[in-house]
Amino acid sequence: MTLSRKLSLWALPALVLWMPGCGTTATAPTDPTTTATPAVSTVTATPDPATVVVTAAGGTYAWTGSFTVTISNTNTSPITIRSITADLQQSSGGIVITPITGTDEAFRFDVRAPGNRIDANATMAIPFTFFYTLPTGGREALVSLAFTAASDAGASGTVTATVNFQ
Repeated sequence: MTLSRKLSLWALPALVLWMPGCGTTATAPTDPTTTATPAVSTVTATPDPATVVVTAAGGTYAWTGSFTVTISNTNTSPITIRSITADLQQSSGGIVITPITGTDEAFRFDVRAPGNRIDANATMAIPFTFFYTLPTGGREALVSLAFTAASDAGASGTVTATVNFQ
């Protein structure tokens, strides 16, 4: 190994340790009082509980139920709904009942959203219709919904709602 290589192997760690003390580093201060506006203010479902009826068409699903979710934007900037997810689970008195191993709820749903954008201080009503069959053969179920949204101001988030089917 040459002398210059030995020197650089010794000098480099010493230089790295010495460098932070040679000057000051400016960092932008953080403002703990700045908060992002939530993307969605409130979500309500009506009616809750929703009435379920026997599916008129028959076929794969035994039951059908409908409700409307109203999303309110009380922010000072518009929001965009990015996604809607839904799950339906058999229940009793609003309590989810886990199906027996090897069985599961079968469902599909129709969403008739009028758009995906909600102006500042405005609302949007989104109708849902669910078609389902439960492993127990019953009709009582709990629907869980999640709405992911982003505001024009840069905030994003997810809000949830539940609806009981009876």
